[in-house]
Amino acid sequence: MTIPYHYQLKDVRHIQRFKGRALIANEMGLGKTFEALLWMQRNPKVRPVIVVCPASLKWNWEHEALTHINQRSEVLEGTKPPERFYLHHEMVIINYDILRPWMEYLVSLKAQLLIIDESQYLADRKTKRTRAVKELSKNTPHILALSGTPLVNRPAELWPTLNILNSKEFPSFFDYALHHCGAKRNHWGWEFKGATHLDELHQRLLTTCGMIRHLKSDVLKELPEKIRQILLLPISKPKFYQKASTNFLRWLAENQPEKLSQAAKAERLVRMGYLKRLAANLKLKAVFEWIDTFLAETEGKLVIYGIHHKILRPLHKRYNNMSVLIDGAVSQNQRRLAVKTFQRKDSCRLFFGNIRAAGIGLNLTSATTMAFAELDWTPGAHKQAEDRIHRIGQNLQTSCYYLVAKDTIEEKLVKIIQNKQSVSNNTLDGQGKGDSLAIFDLLCMELLKEKTN
Repeated sequence: MTIPYHYQLKDVRHIQRFKGRALIANEMGLGKTFEALLWMQRNPKVRPVIVVCPASLKWNWEHEALTHINQRSEVLEGTKPPERFYLHHEMVIINYDILRPWMEYLVSLKAQLLIIDESQYLADRKTKRTRAVKELSKNTPHILALSGTPLVNRPAELWPTLNILNSKEFPSFFDYALHHCGAKRNHWGWEFKGATHLDELHQRLLTTCGMIRHLKSDVLKELPEKIRQILLLPISKPKFYQKASTNFLRWLAENQPEKLSQAAKAERLVRMGYLKRLAANLKLKAVFEWIDTFLAETEGKLVIYGIHHKILRPLHKRYNNMSVLIDGAVSQNQRRLAVKTFQRKDSCRLFFGNIRAAGIGLNLTSATTMAFAELDWTPGAHKQAEDRIHRIGQNLQTSCYYLVAKDTIEEKLVKIIQNKQSVSNNTLDGQGKGDSLAIFDLLCMELLKEKTN
């Protein structure tokens, strides 16, 4: 069981006062997921539980529930539910995109708690996903909406969430829009692009929707200097990856590590490296989604480390107007300019770097958050990269996220690194340079175990 911080205990008591219907709007990194799980644990009668979240977060919810409160989950996938589906665990996790085909089954569960993660996904009241969540919430007594940015652009986007949480207080969109959205009628009809009476709206959120809102600066004294967290991300084309993995395991079974010649050992590294690169490429879409969420939920900067051009270059290209890149192809003058731009320009929010080329010697303390889009073979490389934001000159709490492709070689690799460094679940210590060859051998052993199981 994870020990909560004082502010998290206070937030759970706040949710209890609002009878399990609240908007948890804490800044990214402050544990919105954990607070929802903690309230759920302390109210064992609110079962079954349905969690609705973006596809990239489903497996992380499963992992967090098991890690923090020892709760096992059913993770729903696909758009064609089986004719017969039995609930093995009292927590069901589903992504927004497949809600509609599963609706009959979900409604039949008669859930007592609905958790809506990244509730800003409901900004448009007319979309199928918003209508589906609304339908799902109708007879659910307890609802927790989670979002670091419940209001992305305009107050009009917040109404669907407020209506779901408290339909008595927010029954009519048009009445809400007239008062808080500066509703205007023009030649083409009504538009709701304004923002009016915001102080009053803020108070209504606090008093009628149980809104909880903390920034990192509000609870800084309670947080450790550095938080490291593993996030499990889904991959595209899982069957393609599985085929490549099966081929490698077959080769590995025929070429046991202790029997390998030097040439075969080199081939092992090449084959394993290919599988690792493949996993990183197939999770790229989920990495994009995670970065998009960070940019939407915070105003801060983010450092992202990778290894290969096929990961770093697409990332930089997607966010070209707000990012800089340092890899092996960037000259010394360009590197200095990139660091200077990232450190000094508010508009430059993302730094993409190769772990080896940009993992030492740089000062990137304008950021307090870092993510690894790829894993290095040695723990020491991660530690050195982390020190780019966690160093002298940084007086704020820093967060380091390890974005790991679920059910791939990456997931096994990160567990080996954890065990090798004797650290607790969901963290990476990173001290010491480690022995990459020993890690290769351990990884081979783990993969072979998988083949024989």
